[in-house]
Formats: sequence, C-alpha cells, structure tokens
Amino acid sequence: MGAESIGIVGGGIGGIATAVALHQVGINAVVYEKAAGLHEVGAGMMLWPNATRVLREMGLLEKVLACSGPNTHFLVRATCGKVLMNIALGKFDVPAVCMRRSDLLAVLLMALPRERVCLGYDLKCLKQSRGKVRLFFSDGLVAEHDAVVGADGIRSRVRSELFGDSDPIYRGYTVWRGLARYDGNAVPPGSNSETWGVGKRFGILNTGHERFTWYATANVPSRHLDASCGRKRELQNMFAGWHEPVADLIDATANDGILKNGARDFAPLRRWGDGMVTLLGDAAHPCTPNLGQGGCMALEDALVLAKCVDREASLHSALRRYESLRFHRTKGIQQRSLLMGHIGQWQNPLLVTGRRVVTRLLSPKLIERNLRRVYSYKT
Repeated sequence: MGAESIGIVGGGIGGIATAVALHQVGINAVVYEKAAGLHEVGAGMMLWPNATRVLREMGLLEKVLACSGPNTHFLVRATCGKVLMNIALGKFDVPAVCMRRSDLLAVLLMALPRERVCLGYDLKCLKQSRGKVRLFFSDGLVAEHDAVVGADGIRSRVRSELFGDSDPIYRGYTVWRGLARYDGNAVPPGSNSETWGVGKRFGILNTGHERFTWYATANVPSRHLDASCGRKRELQNMFAGWHEPVADLIDATANDGILKNGARDFAPLRRWGDGMVTLLGDAAHPCTPNLGQGGCMALEDALVLAKCVDREASLHSALRRYESLRFHRTKGIQQRSLLMGHIGQWQNPLLVTGRRVVTRLLSPKLIERNLRRVYSYKT
C-alpha cells in the first residue's frame, strides 16, 4: 500500500498498541498525546487470552509475562468470603494474566521508536480534504496525514469531530481502584476474585511480585463527592466486615493513590468512521468495567487495523474493512458487560438472595464454555 503516514490521536494503551502494530507492518504511524508525559490512567488490568494472543503475535508476550501475575481461576465470593463459584479458565494456547496498566504501556513503548510519540499535542479540530486529514492543535501546530485514528478515550475529541458532542451514559455506580502490596495467604495462588454484596462489589487481581490491584464499586449518584474523611476512610467504612484481605488492601493503599471514576459507556455507534478517519478502543466502543475487556478490545482493534492496512488495496478500504470486522465483536462485549454490571450492582434484597442461589447452582463448566467464546477470538 502507498500510504505514507497515519496519525493516531491518544497515547493510551490503544493508541500506542496501534502505532506498534502499524510500525511492524511498515507504516509510519505518529501518536499525538495531549498530556506532557505518558502516564497510563488506571491501576491494574486483566489480559485475557484474547489479548495475550495479540501480544504474542506482536512479539511482546514474554516481556508482559515477566511483569504480571498468573490467572488460572476466577472466584465469585460472598462478603463473608464463601466461594459461590470457582471458574477455571480452561486450557488456551496463551495464558491469562493481570498486570499494572503502566507496565503494559512501558512494554509497548519499548517496541516503538521514540520519535513516533509527540507529547503536549491537544487536538482542537480536524479537517479532511483531497484524501488527506489535517489535525489542528491548540498551540497552533498542524499535522497532515493520509489517515487518522481516534484512540483518545471515552470523551474522544475525534469522535466529537466526526459525529458531534455527546455525554457518556452513567450506569448508576462508581468504581474506585488502587494498587497495594500484600504478602498474606488469603488469596489462593492463581486465583483472582470478585465479591458481591448489596449494591457493592470488590475485586482482587494479582499483578505479581506480591502486588495486587483492587477495585470497589458502589451505587451512588453520578456527582458523588468524596466524604470529608477522604476516599480511603470512606472505603474502609463502606467495606467494613468484608472478608480478608479487603481491609488489608485498602489499608495498604495511599489515599492519593485511589482512583475514582463513574461507570459510563455509550450505546454502540452505528458507524465508527468517515472518509480517512476511524475510531479505536474506548473512543469507538467504551464499555463498563465488568468483563475486564476494555484494554483487551483495544489491543484486538490495534492488530486487526494493522492487518487491514497491510492487506487491503487502499487505505480507505482498509479502514472500512477494519470497522466491519470489529463492530459486532465489540458490540457484543459492550452489551454483555452492561448486563453483568447491572446484575452485580443489584441491591434489592430479593434479587440479591436470588442471585446468590442461582450463582451457587450454576455449573462452572457452563460459564467456562460461555467465556471461551470471548477468549478464543483470533484476529
């Protein structure tokens, strides 16, 4: 293909992964990030087999495994600690792991020439003319590319330029995240977990080297303000009496190290692109954080896009082919994640009791087979 360059707006995991994948097929891809430094927002993340398969194909899996923790089982627990369901991930050609988002970003950056990342570039608008896309930044700088990929997150400026402004939908609960060191034995080796309470949940993920990422959810108004005692104390009170090591993990996290975000998404877009511009990751298909697939979907997007650019006769056809290959896959993940969050946040006593009974009766093998459809995906 004769494409000279592709501009990528957004320097998160999706944007950098896309630049790496395009670089590996010989395309000059440049990332524009509005922040002055690349600091991935978020604590830890799951990389399920569908994502580690992408990283293997990109030649980065071994580096990822060196800074991650294993995941062979996922436990659903009651607040007292009782295991309601033990879901084995089954045998795949690649492992499932958990790692810090910043570590994954560092691995990706090592595979990309330094000059391909431009920091402090805040996109103001874009214009298309004669098969080219011009990016106009707030400091007056202008860049021109053969195509542009918007990988700038749920509040994407590129998406707004294409389809107009719109606000993400708040789904009724907020998520707190943190990273902590823990050397106790309350977390079974290889097992990550999510505990279901009444309108609240708490997840524990092993990122390796006695480091854990945790997340907590609670049904609160969209404009929920931190308690006067601070986030850490508020969470300690909110999850008091829950099983070990919930309290230990919160205690081991600095107050200013606790991230807080409302659970938001968009209804699936009918189309992702226009002309020589397309979207990727949360800019295209944001989903609530209930399946651990947000970052995984962005990695899938990156590799599929690069393959389309490499194989299609024109860059325009490559963008449309990429969108057609990814739309139904990501729409299904968005819808499933929304449903899982809705069930997990139930607070009606009858529904909560019914959920617990059904969870204990469901066959883990049935769940495993259902999840295999997600994890077996190949680009």
